[in-house]
Amino acid sequence: MITKVLQLNHVREGMKVAKSIYGPHGEILLAAGVSLNSFYIKRLEEMEVAAIYIEDEATEGIVINDVISEKTRIEAIKLTKECMNNIKLQSSVDVAKVNQVITDIVDELLSNNNIIVQVLEIRALNDHTFSHSVNVAVLSVITGIALGFDYKKLKDLALGALFHDIGKTLMPESILFKTEPLTQKEEEIWKKHPLLGFDILRKLPTINLTNAHIALEHHERYDGKGFPRGLSGNVISELARVVTVCNQYDKMTTYQIGQPRMKPFQAIEVLIGNSGKFFDADIVRAFLGIIAIFPIGSKVTLNIGVKGIVIEAYKNYPTRPKVRVLTDKNGEKIFPPYDIDLTDMPEICIIKVEEEG
Repeated sequence: MITKVLQLNHVREGMKVAKSIYGPHGEILLAAGVSLNSFYIKRLEEMEVAAIYIEDEATEGIVINDVISEKTRIEAIKLTKECMNNIKLQSSVDVAKVNQVITDIVDELLSNNNIIVQVLEIRALNDHTFSHSVNVAVLSVITGIALGFDYKKLKDLALGALFHDIGKTLMPESILFKTEPLTQKEEEIWKKHPLLGFDILRKLPTINLTNAHIALEHHERYDGKGFPRGLSGNVISELARVVTVCNQYDKMTTYQIGQPRMKPFQAIEVLIGNSGKFFDADIVRAFLGIIAIFPIGSKVTLNIGVKGIVIEAYKNYPTRPKVRVLTDKNGEKIFPPYDIDLTDMPEICIIKVEEEG
């Protein structure tokens, strides 16, 4: 059973973890099913984990499944860390291992005919680079599937997306992990990471220029106002245009130091508002089809005054999930709760997504 996301300052001893919590390198900090105590809560605070899923009787029987297996996700995070560290040390990269992980990701996603992304990945904030890279790769492949890419194109997309930020391995940590705004000089240095990434990837064996151009162009803008080369429109490689959308969405919807997390519907509004400017409008449309606007576990208010939790989301009806009603118009708990499927009741809609916690 899984309920809403709770911010860590709302978590109490005795609550049970509903979804595994990951460390910065893919390791499990706390597994699903563990009861929280003061030591665990303090440790999560130290690791800068901002929020977690907690089990709750009101949502008994609801399960949120990730789009790839926990094993594949952890292996991909570990591999990303290993490759980036090897680049820092000017050591070799195990290309065969990279290809295996890429194949696993693509194959798992292709085996799911009705993918809809609704899992908020809970991870430590003190180094989110590796898990961010995996998230972007997964989102990119799912978008590529929606766009009808063939198998080879999906693997090229996955590889380039996984290493789109590899140029950051050559960036000073004082810039990468700075919480205050960058100075003009620091920003100029930071903006070099796509060029550095391109240079790294094009020199690796069996990595083709298609993969390398994803790293080079993932900060280009559709209107030509991006960097490093100011490319515009379809001059930017199609795979890079996909990664640009997925990269921005993951950054907006993930807890980061000094930056509040947007809810999916808020991030989607940003993508739609910038279609044709920052982003390719056709790719944004494809992306919207794979994202749950109201993910399972979201606390919502309906236009009839009642409040509840989203318990099921539908790929073809992103604004019409199934909601378990928990409180009446006066805020009194309803027992037993009842479910409303918004696809069957067009007169009812979600008017507000409640704060987490």
